[in-house]
Amino acid sequence: MRDNKNRRAIELLKDVLILLLTCSALWLTAQTPLVGPLWELFHEEGAQALPDQTQAVDRGSGALPLAMVANLPAGFPLPGGLSLPEGAEGVRCGLRYDQTACQELFQQVAGPLVEALSSAGTPEAIGRRQWEEALTSVLGVYMDFQGDLPLPVLVGWLSGGETGLTATVRRLALTVREDGVELYYRDEMNGRYYRCRSEVAESFPLAEALSGLTDNGAFYAFESELYQHLDPDTLLLPEAPAPLVYTAANPMSAQGALQSLVQDLGFSLNSTSFYATDEQVARSGDDSVRLSDRGVAQYLYEGRTGTGLFPVLSQRESGALFDRVETCRQLALTALAGRCGEARLYLLSAEEHPDGWEIKFGYSLNGIPVQLEDGCAARFLVTDSQVIQFSICLRSYTSSGTTSLILPPMQGAAALAAQGLEGQELLLTYADGGGDTISAGWSAKDNRTREG
Repeated sequence: MRDNKNRRAIELLKDVLILLLTCSALWLTAQTPLVGPLWELFHEEGAQALPDQTQAVDRGSGALPLAMVANLPAGFPLPGGLSLPEGAEGVRCGLRYDQTACQELFQQVAGPLVEALSSAGTPEAIGRRQWEEALTSVLGVYMDFQGDLPLPVLVGWLSGGETGLTATVRRLALTVREDGVELYYRDEMNGRYYRCRSEVAESFPLAEALSGLTDNGAFYAFESELYQHLDPDTLLLPEAPAPLVYTAANPMSAQGALQSLVQDLGFSLNSTSFYATDEQVARSGDDSVRLSDRGVAQYLYEGRTGTGLFPVLSQRESGALFDRVETCRQLALTALAGRCGEARLYLLSAEEHPDGWEIKFGYSLNGIPVQLEDGCAARFLVTDSQVIQFSICLRSYTSSGTTSLILPPMQGAAALAAQGLEGQELLLTYADGGGDTISAGWSAKDNRTREG
């Protein structure tokens, strides 16, 4: 009897210790810098706000790729005793025009990516052949962000940390090596390819994240003679996609829309005057917002003291460029909260000009970029400490439940060639010219470097 009581007491003590250890582990995980930023980026309904302003709905982040490819070539040794799916001779799984699938895979590889970016060694210039081998001949994952993304901004979004890498990238690849991982990318500023080795990042988590995927026949244009006239890095899938048709609307056409918008942005209604010319105007001191009939909101700070409504906020330990971009992203999300429907924002570019930094964002629908008449969804002009101008095209998109009829990729590529667009990328886009319905179609994208 006494032995039974002692055993029960010992088991109870074990349970209490396990519970305490579990709580301790969860607390430590919550303190890790990676957790908070990643949760904000991946959680579609995450609350975002600027100080003293109302909560905004985060409809996505520029950090999420619009396309990804997992490559597990036949015969490549997998670390840690991992193996390919039974019967597979090699796996190439491409994810494009599928926002949910890309997000799920990116969640799996974001940890290894952060480790590689944070611990990367000195970039080594490589040739085109080595870039192609990294995409096709070794185990790894390729990511395409569509916009030009400064690596310090990417690291800031993912972990709040810093990186010694300064390149601006659209496409990058993370690959497994025997002694760790390697990062490959093309610097969009000069068109050159680079490789960085990480002595810290481990290969097993990356290989484990990719090992359960199945092949879907994805390939790059450089792998097929039939697509030699395209940008060689064009990602193609064997079957024609079936993108949704969306209804489009101006969410600012209702009475009181401008008042609601500036209130969300932090204007005090008690000190704001409203009047109409050819546009609706809201003015508070040196800050004003003009709203056109098309739903384009334009902000202007006309003061000279640097004390406008939207200072650049220091939000992470990742430097001034990150602070500028993130301040603009938060502003855009605040303006778009409850107004953009099913669209996501992604970073198009961040460029320095004589009068400040120009930062642009675009809309995407299920991983397909939206082409607007104004060229982008949001454009900001930022000095060192202040957002002095912005223009946001407010559009709301809702799925109609029907799909667009799309030509197979081969016919789409032939159409580009017939228009003399050799060397350009074939990709789906939505063209929004202000109508009430938008359908996807093949487009050409010129990826030549800015130096060219």
